Amino acid sequence: MTNSKKVYLIIGLGRFGISFSEKLVELGQTVIGVDNQIAPVTEMAEKIDVAAQIDVEDEASLIKIGAKEVDVAVVAIGESIEASILCTSILVDIGVPLVIARASNAVHAKVLNRVGAHSVIMPERQMGQHMAENMVYPWYDSFTKIDGGDFVLGKITPTKDMIGKTIADLRFMQRYDAVAVLLEHNGKQLVPLPNRPFETGDKLWVLGHKDSMNKLVSKEQ
Repeated sequence: MTNSKKVYLIIGLGRFGISFSEKLVELGQTVIGVDNQIAPVTEMAEKIDVAAQIDVEDEASLIKIGAKEVDVAVVAIGESIEASILCTSILVDIGVPLVIARASNAVHAKVLNRVGAHSVIMPERQMGQHMAENMVYPWYDSFTKIDGGDFVLGKITPTKDMIGKTIADLRFMQRYDAVAVLLEHNGKQLVPLPNRPFETGDKLWVLGHKDSMNKLVSKEQ
């Protein structure tokens, strides 16, 4: 197996689990999907590598389906918090390298962390936050978010007041509270030198705080 292809075990084939599984298959990954109910297993049988109905709270059943051999296990159980916690605990105990568990609320997330989940996600909450950010900052989705804070990296068109001026002339960092990282001109990528004037058609990669970037991007409009 190459580093780019892994084996994923998806536990719980509700809407989230199915969507997750289908995207992994699209990305060329190996997917094993299991659920307590037969209906979602039947639905996914032709779409993923292995689909099986098992008792997801039973260690022997999880081991039999291959849980000890997978690279990543995703506990996507949404309705039964007890089953989610027990299943997560079993997967951690049998040594799955990466166990990602879906939480329904903050208390559920805290318990999942305590039983050893390597990562806990709250997709409904994260999606809500993402939608709110995109409404307030329409440009936000095209920028890369830097983990651990509110800094973002993205490409802008130099504003009218930048054209013909250099980074030094503008005192770029002080004025915009952002760092010019990369310049694109005529299809070429260049280091943004402090004495090179901005030209029409330039594109500039900038790094800065989300609020500072919002002010800078607004100037493009």
